[in-house]
Amino acid sequence: MSISCDRSQRCGTVPAVTVEERFEQVVRDYGPALWRVARGYEWNEHHRRDLYQDILVETWRALPAFEGRSSLKTYVLRIAYNVARKHAMKGRQLRDDLVSLEALEPIDPRANPEGAASAQQTIEVLARAIRSLKPMDRDIFMLHLEGMDPAEIAEVTGVSRTNVTTKVHRIRAVLSSTFRTE
Repeated sequence: MSISCDRSQRCGTVPAVTVEERFEQVVRDYGPALWRVARGYEWNEHHRRDLYQDILVETWRALPAFEGRSSLKTYVLRIAYNVARKHAMKGRQLRDDLVSLEALEPIDPRANPEGAASAQQTIEVLARAIRSLKPMDRDIFMLHLEGMDPAEIAEVTGVSRTNVTTKVHRIRAVLSSTFRTE
């Protein structure tokens, strides 16, 4: 069964919805996840807002082509990650300081004892570590954090389900090691 529409028609089968209604659903249900995609790719607040808007625009443009072969969430997140990758390449945000999993160094919490106790600082350290991952590793882990299962992540990224499972395990191990004391 195919779900398709154009801007003047209704989308879907039952219940039928317009593109506008579908877009409102996307923003309501997946807006926070789309914002997190933008945050994962762009550290500058103004550029992050621009990226978020670009993601929404591309989602709007792509909704008429949605055929229901995947979940709406998978479809929208695939759009978001594709837009974010293009943005990163165009904006030269993929700098030479991106590292492989093996190159991440453990962070010694004893270096700043007051800050190590701060949950906010811990989140910032983790966010920096995730942002420093290579794009595909970052995408896979961020989708994992969104609660997607390996099959859905594989569909969004084009990586095999087995490879997704392996990468998530390795990334978790590497990131958790950054918080271990020696």
